[in-house]
Amino acid sequence: MKIMVADHDRDMVDLLSFWLKGHGYDVVCAVDGKQAIKRWHEAWPDLVLLDLHLTKRDGFEVCQQMRSETHAMALILTGSDCEEDEVRGLEMGADDYLRKPFSPRQLHAHITAVLRRSENSHTDPGSLVITVGPIMLDPLRHEVLRDERKVKVTPTESRLLHLLMTHTGQVLTPGIISSRMWGDDEVGKSGLIKTHIRHLRQKVERDAHSPRSILTVPGKGYTFKVPVPVEK
Repeated sequence: MKIMVADHDRDMVDLLSFWLKGHGYDVVCAVDGKQAIKRWHEAWPDLVLLDLHLTKRDGFEVCQQMRSETHAMALILTGSDCEEDEVRGLEMGADDYLRKPFSPRQLHAHITAVLRRSENSHTDPGSLVITVGPIMLDPLRHEVLRDERKVKVTPTESRLLHLLMTHTGQVLTPGIISSRMWGDDEVGKSGLIKTHIRHLRQKVERDAHSPRSILTVPGKGYTFKVPVPVEK
């Protein structure tokens, strides 16, 4: 696996590069946004560890461009406690985030989970095109059609939609979703799940403020239902 480290802190870049190479990864490095895009186009890594506060082009802009060109995974590294930064990063297409400072064990767990999710999206034996109501999902290509019109989703959103659609009518708790998506049942993932659910609704629901397919079950979790046709 090839990983790109893009961080404004050169010491952090050197440290992460050394650690990743020691764990068998092929590593590409960048210390600003402009260099990150250049190295990205040269190496096409499987995963990017992306600092949000890059110079020349910030991490949000870099993430958005990368997501428009590839389905590779993106893990945000942020030293900010600002929830808005994390939410905006996810809106730009990132798959997960990790707050600085973090331990090598934490980083390894996040990298393993993100890469495993990427591999599963290509090896899942049940990865056939699924159609439920007006929504069609091709999980292998991460392609979604709503009312026969293509909508753009990230790999993580595709995985989450696949999980919901293959359990139509069932209530999935945040713990179950976290376990299936990230390999753990951490309560702390509830905010991340909520953000991805909101993004999916904006993309696949006809009215994100009044969803009819991806529903919240108060106090329990989320469920996917076939929408009942609205009588005229």
